[in-house]
Amino acid sequence: MLPLHKKIAASVALLLMATGAVAADAPPAYVKTVMTAVSGKVEYPKMAKMRHQEGVVTVAVTVDGGGAATAVVEKSSGIQSLDDAALAAVNAAAPFPAPPEAGVVVKGNIRFAAE
Repeated sequence: MLPLHKKIAASVALLLMATGAVAADAPPAYVKTVMTAVSGKVEYPKMAKMRHQEGVVTVAVTVDGGGAATAVVEKSSGIQSLDDAALAAVNAAAPFPAPPEAGVVVKGNIRFAAE
C-alpha cells in the first residue's frame, strides 16, 4: 500500500492529465514542473481525513521571473481546511524554477481523497 503522500501526489498528477488543467499562458511542461513540486508538498489535514472529507481544490499560481509564487484558490473544494492545505502546499513548494516568462499563471487541481 502506498503512503498517503504518494497517493495524494498520484491523484494530483492524474487529475492534471485527465482535466488538461493548463493555463493559456503557461507551457504544459512548466505546468507539470510546478504541479509536480506542489503535489510533493500536499498534506491531508488530519481532521478532514478523520471526518472522511474529500474534495478538489483548483489553484491559480502566478510565478514571477525569479520563481516566487502567489497562489489563490480559483475553485474551492467547499471545505476550508482542504483549500488551506492546497495553498500551503504551493507555498511550501515555492520558489519554483524561473518560468519562461514572468507573470505566468499555472492552474491545477489538487484532489484530497480519504482512501
